[in-house]
Amino acid sequence: MPLTPSPAVLRACDLLGELAKHPTERYSVSQLARSVGTARATCDSVLLALADRGLVHRSPDLRYSLGAACRVLGDAAQAAGAGLLALEPLAEALASATSSCVVISSCDGVTSRVERMFDAAPGISMRARVGESVPLAPPFGAVFVAWDDEALDEWLNRAGGTLTDAEQDHARAALAGVRARGYAVSTDVVRPDLVNLLAELADGTSDPSKLDTRDALMRRLAPSRYLPIEVPADTSQRVAQITAPVFDAVGRVVYSLMILGPGYDLRPEEVVGLAERLLEAAGQASARLGRIGRAG
Repeated sequence: MPLTPSPAVLRACDLLGELAKHPTERYSVSQLARSVGTARATCDSVLLALADRGLVHRSPDLRYSLGAACRVLGDAAQAAGAGLLALEPLAEALASATSSCVVISSCDGVTSRVERMFDAAPGISMRARVGESVPLAPPFGAVFVAWDDEALDEWLNRAGGTLTDAEQDHARAALAGVRARGYAVSTDVVRPDLVNLLAELADGTSDPSKLDTRDALMRRLAPSRYLPIEVPADTSQRVAQITAPVFDAVGRVVYSLMILGPGYDLRPEEVVGLAERLLEAAGQASARLGRIGRAG
């Protein structure tokens, strides 16, 4: 059976979110229960648990506010997000310089996820939404695995035996091309139904049927087009995305920078021009993460 989120944890998150809207105010249990739409007794029980861990403060007059433990979590979250904050100005400048939509994505080893999106593209261009995620499996996430042979093998295995020997050979050759160029290019435009479904899932939907549909649509992409071995140098083409890795201080790929395609065919020199700008920004991003890592 599919796992479902814990109702108690969801209620705790709702209560903390409500308290965070007005962090200097104190609220009664009844006020909070009405605000989050839950029973008073349930709300009281969750608040007592949060108070026990210091995430909320319970005053003598039985009113609640954010607790001291939230400051610890906030400081930790800020430290964890320092790298992402350092990349934002570079991604925004790249979007402006290329009149495109630029995305910063992260990877947890299993999925890649859109963390930030900077949109300076014309109306017909492709776009992404913060929160969109896809499994780290062929043909997605090439820049996260191209520099690590073990990660590459795991990436291929996540295809679940759906790749033929020829397709596996193509994927390995394509990733060698990514290493040689320093970036990945996709020349197969993602189907609108997949784009729409990814947008739905960005809102946190965990419906197993939608996830299965997403994975099935991903498998229909042609690996030879979505992840070509070489970028054609003699013909114009429609580009879905150009993606470069961002390395941390020890050489791990922790983020990617992606320029989404403009929605019309690009000449070979235009593809190269975008890629060069992307590589420059990704290099600067890696340097910034390296400085943060050494400082830490």
